[in-house]
Amino acid sequence: MSAEIEINPLLTTPTLRLEPQVAAQAPAVLAALSDPRIYLYIPGTPPTDAEALRRRFAHQESRRSPDGRELWLNWIVCSGKTVLGTVQATVHVAQRTADVAYVFAPEAWGKGHAAEAMRAMLGFLHTGLGVEEFVANLDTRNTASRRLAQRLGFVQTDLVLGADHFKGSVSDEYVYKLSAAALSDTPPVPPLDFPPAGP
Repeated sequence: MSAEIEINPLLTTPTLRLEPQVAAQAPAVLAALSDPRIYLYIPGTPPTDAEALRRRFAHQESRRSPDGRELWLNWIVCSGKTVLGTVQATVHVAQRTADVAYVFAPEAWGKGHAAEAMRAMLGFLHTGLGVEEFVANLDTRNTASRRLAQRLGFVQTDLVLGADHFKGSVSDEYVYKLSAAALSDTPPVPPLDFPPAGP
């Protein structure tokens, strides 16, 4: 990885802007991602404290773990001035792999925004930072999120029973992986990639 490469740069697509996450964005993100439906299949609850969120974002602005082995990369996904969601990656530098995740407001579901933002991030992680494999851990109940991963070219490689426990229930997780070579061969993703999660 070149020292000159900006590890968490502004990324743009035909319709979206992926802004590097900074503390000042906390109030806008809180407003956009406060719907409880977003957190049905992930740990945590909707943010309610802008100052606490600002402190968390400020901590993540280092972009690196204390030992330097991981890069902590976060983008705020915007359409015009509207915050739609976030995409993030934890890059394991030596292994050239990245754990990836995404969270989008219900208003953005089903419009292709998640797929467009994810393709932009994955492309940068490969071409800019040399990541060769991407990993997503998804709750088995989250059909919409799994559909998005599959449409991006991810393939299920494992099932982890009892991977987590939150909101009073056990979360089993599918492990999905995507190689950089497969990413290059994946055709553009049409809309309707992230419809509202069903029961």
